[in-house]
Amino acid sequence: MKNRIKILVIIVFVAIIVLTMTTCINMVTNPDNNIWKDIEEKYGITLGPYDYAAPYAETTPIMNGKGDDPVWEKAIWRPIDQLWLGGGNASTSNLTPPPAGTFSGRYKIVWTEDRLYYLVEILDTYLSLTRIANPYNEIYRDDCLELFINEDALGGNHEANNNAFAYHMSYDGENVMDYVSGQSGNPNFTNGYIKRNHHINYVIGNLDLPNRKSLDGTNLYTWEVEMKVFDKNYPINGDPNYTPVVLSEGKKIGFAVAYCNAGPSNSREYFMGNMFIPGANKNVAYQNASVFAKLYLVK
Repeated sequence: MKNRIKILVIIVFVAIIVLTMTTCINMVTNPDNNIWKDIEEKYGITLGPYDYAAPYAETTPIMNGKGDDPVWEKAIWRPIDQLWLGGGNASTSNLTPPPAGTFSGRYKIVWTEDRLYYLVEILDTYLSLTRIANPYNEIYRDDCLELFINEDALGGNHEANNNAFAYHMSYDGENVMDYVSGQSGNPNFTNGYIKRNHHINYVIGNLDLPNRKSLDGTNLYTWEVEMKVFDKNYPINGDPNYTPVVLSEGKKIGFAVAYCNAGPSNSREYFMGNMFIPGANKNVAYQNASVFAKLYLVK
């Protein structure tokens, strides 16, 4: 009898430990169980699995390519792990992900009244940067970070207008290219691309650009991005004097964070994003802002 009681006590004790550990793990890995649950209650919103609640930055982040500014501690990491194109040849039908250990990505976002700030960590074991000298030459076929933004979060088509922006950011730390279709006769565009460099400033840490590799051999690159947000009335041809949107608590924005992953073929082989896109063809974010996740600005 005593042995049975001892065994029962041990089983209960082990069960409590397992339950406690599981709860702790869930609270760390699933922000909806802790911090974001409070945010949902405060703002009366329901965060979808790929939505993001960006905390307010009391001070402007210092962008040094290290991600060590204390302001980033307020934000939660979310993964860039959804496959939009795959199979090693950027196929819409062969959605085989990159080989294990060759790619991973994650991001954080904070905001001030006049900027969004992104911290993005990318693990990429092979950098194909053949188009840096000419970013108008299909920049998406190189390794590049791509940030999508739809200021009013209303979605809709944006391939031929500025209802949303698709910023392709190359590893030179300078060029930000936006694609708009139907611009063949427009002298401000080349191959459908226009530079939007005054929209975004960014720094890439741990990058040995001349040798196309990481400085420390880890293949891990830290992108810090400062973005002005413009509305759908922004002129197609660009205007450095156009006033950005003033950001405020409670604002909802459509957004996506993606990475064009090129390889030894020196062309895009995979396309990874932060949210699941339904349907057979998942490469539609550059056309349709309705597939974007939602970004909420909170305090």
